[in-house]
Amino acid sequence: MSTGVRVRLFEAGHCVHPGFMVKPGLGLAPRKFPAGVALIEHPQEGVLLFDTGYHQRFSQCTQHYPERFYALATPCSLQHGESLKEQLAAQNIAADQVRHVVLSHFHADHIAGVCDFEKATLHCHPAGHRYLTQTGRLRRLRKGYLKDLLPAQAESRLSFTESFPLDLGDILDMPTRPLGLGARDLFGDQTLYLVALPGHAAGQIGLLVRLQDKFLFLLADACWLVDNLRDGVDQHWLANIICDDRKAYCDTLQKLRRCYRDMADKVIFAPSHCQDTLGPLIQQGWIS
Repeated sequence: MSTGVRVRLFEAGHCVHPGFMVKPGLGLAPRKFPAGVALIEHPQEGVLLFDTGYHQRFSQCTQHYPERFYALATPCSLQHGESLKEQLAAQNIAADQVRHVVLSHFHADHIAGVCDFEKATLHCHPAGHRYLTQTGRLRRLRKGYLKDLLPAQAESRLSFTESFPLDLGDILDMPTRPLGLGARDLFGDQTLYLVALPGHAAGQIGLLVRLQDKFLFLLADACWLVDNLRDGVDQHWLANIICDDRKAYCDTLQKLRRCYRDMADKVIFAPSHCQDTLGPLIQQGWIS
């Protein structure tokens, strides 16, 4: 099936954590976790982004306490030329060409760059937006949210999705379907599916992209490493502190492990922060 959809992955900055936080045995040595972003070219809908990565606004929004604690707990790096807008410009893609942005969830490393894409419709789950805008300052900060990263003018461009009537197992034609993860056909043409991935953050969603002879599954933070799926490795309990719902997180992870076990030959699984997965895909360039 030829869909005409092309994808290119980028790293828009990165943060640093001790390795043991995401995989036992990695020790205290700092490990780099890229802020992965996907650029998608759709034949009818034009340019779409999955998340926006880090941005200079993260530093601006964390200059003062208590927000400063966020920057200290999650040291990030974004060099000149590494913002998503700058990287797209190097590919001759202007920011105002981006017509859609899917925000997997509202943590800073996923939404900081949204301020650069002023003409895009912003697709997200309303639960994430409610947490960002209606939760108290300290509570949302403890869970990794910075309210000021979402520009006020962006409110009118939000498009909420909270109903996921399809089953991911049926879309993938899994041998042991249904899987129990809900999905929605974003444009009604069977090329892009929003997938509910609850647990890590309020209203987290992933994106399943149908390519020519395979699927690309953008997992956001449903897991940190592909090892969490392939080897059944769990992240350290300290990493669960930020989780919106730990029970839902574990349930989502188990369903994704089943999906990986059954469909690894037909689906590329891409967690947003897995260097081992993103590195080769970024070097590959366009995926179709």
